[in-house]
Amino acid sequence: MNLAKLHTILLLGCSLLVASLTGCAPATTAQTQQEEELLPIKTILVLPVEIATESGTRSPQEKAQLEQGQRVLDTILAEQFASNEKITFLTEGQRDSFNKEFANCRTTAAVTICRTYKAEAVLICSVQRFRERDGDEYSAATPASVSFNYKLIMAGSGQVLCSGAFNETQQPLLSDIFQFADKASKRGVRWINAEALLREGAQKKFANCPYLKK
Repeated sequence: MNLAKLHTILLLGCSLLVASLTGCAPATTAQTQQEEELLPIKTILVLPVEIATESGTRSPQEKAQLEQGQRVLDTILAEQFASNEKITFLTEGQRDSFNKEFANCRTTAAVTICRTYKAEAVLICSVQRFRERDGDEYSAATPASVSFNYKLIMAGSGQVLCSGAFNETQQPLLSDIFQFADKASKRGVRWINAEALLREGAQKKFANCPYLKK
């Protein structure tokens, strides 16, 4: 048996195993109950993506990578929420007038911006890591690696309505049998780039926040 056939058999076997382990999970009403308890948020303001501040210095290469990740996530947000009528976007120029407050406390500044622009909640996102893969989609010496987080904050009280974080360095599919079927269906048997990994993470995390749904 050649290697290509063996690889195909292994992938099929793993898919069937994951399906058998996850296919009989009982349904729950937790999501329905959560949606019934939602606050009536009708207007959400999205701020430009920030680069996370950390102690220590970054190399010029790391800074360039983070700035690229910042631009990519801004684009992803614009695309993902383009058709959501309750969501609007604050420009970088508008945000700059609040820089002094952001330096002291991002949450306080976000609430202030939200009130100024008459929105009920504000979405803030930051990128911690954006490292491109080294190699092509079938042979990567170093895989793509990204990390970001978000908070959706209510203007009136500063209450965090939703939050989430995504932190992943792509691993070979067979390294995690329980994630195999989900990731294989999205990525195929290949190494994706950093933008695709960030896009996948953003879609996954924002889908868990009921306030960001249409």
